[in-house]
Amino acid sequence: MKRNRKQHDPEQLANLAAQAKDYALHMMRTTGSVPPTVIADTEEGYVFCMPTSLTDTDSKDRFAEVAKLFAVACRAQALVMILESWVRLPDEKGHLDPDVRPSEATDRREMVALLLEDHDSSGTVLIPIIRGEQGEFAGLADVGPPVLGDSEGRFSKLMSRHKPSSMDVDRAKRQLLVLGMSVENRGFDPNMN
Repeated sequence: MKRNRKQHDPEQLANLAAQAKDYALHMMRTTGSVPPTVIADTEEGYVFCMPTSLTDTDSKDRFAEVAKLFAVACRAQALVMILESWVRLPDEKGHLDPDVRPSEATDRREMVALLLEDHDSSGTVLIPIIRGEQGEFAGLADVGPPVLGDSEGRFSKLMSRHKPSSMDVDRAKRQLLVLGMSVENRGFDPNMN
């Protein structure tokens, strides 16, 4: 059954964020990490896209381009990029040294980042990863709803600001096929595992 939604639904990104957090929790519990993943919210349901690896700048750039094609090819109404990452937050005075990479900082925090978008807005949710005394995964922190605003960076602005035409969808699917990928919805239910 197809969902009939208006173009911008404020609850859509919140629901997608909840789905992404469930997925991240499932992956942390079963594999110990969260692979970089895009989840597209489509008329047919959630569709997932994952790269084989993101080991260097070129592979990250390529995945961002694939995610843009993926969003068009599956007519995404909204999407979320899920990344496990090291994050540095400004100190109490608002200072953040831009010369120190988060992965090399002593004050870094391990987070799951959710980069959310629909055709009209974007937002980011940072979810702290909770570790036990021995470093084992203990859970994900509770965070509030997504804060919408402007996102920047390689994995932002993955969705077009307009709804793609049928020609755009066909072109994106052909480009993905050339890259050896096809768009299919196999579903995912984190409650089943």
